[in-house]
Amino acid sequence: MTTSKARGVVDRIVFLRSVRQLHEQKKWTQTRLAEANGVSQPAISQWLKMSRIDAPDVRPDMAGGTPYEIAARYAAKLLDRETMLRQLSAWIYETAEGASPSQGDVPPLSLAGFNLQVGRALDDRFINETDYDRILEAVAD
Repeated sequence: MTTSKARGVVDRIVFLRSVRQLHEQKKWTQTRLAEANGVSQPAISQWLKMSRIDAPDVRPDMAGGTPYEIAARYAAKLLDRETMLRQLSAWIYETAEGASPSQGDVPPLSLAGFNLQVGRALDDRFINETDYDRILEAVAD
């Protein structure tokens, strides 16, 4: 695991979430956010688009707004392994649309769900293959 890379990811998510929350909850304009951050308004617009995907609000009883964030927090040593495993195993992942019951009892996971989140964390070495398999097994049950 790359602790410094994971910490950078967590910091970026926290920053994007705070920008989005200032815009949505505190009603800061994009111009005001741009001035406060020393960037252009189009940069703020891009940040807000990214934040809606990468930095949703932290879910209740979870350490992040996405499974990827939870894995990054674990890799950054901000979360212990058992908590990470428990939360990623309990997460409700999106299933592939149009999956028919004849494909088995477990609907296939969509890329927007498990693979994009937990698979990406594995690719980025925030979790190892053993953790990935344990989470997948728990999700499939």
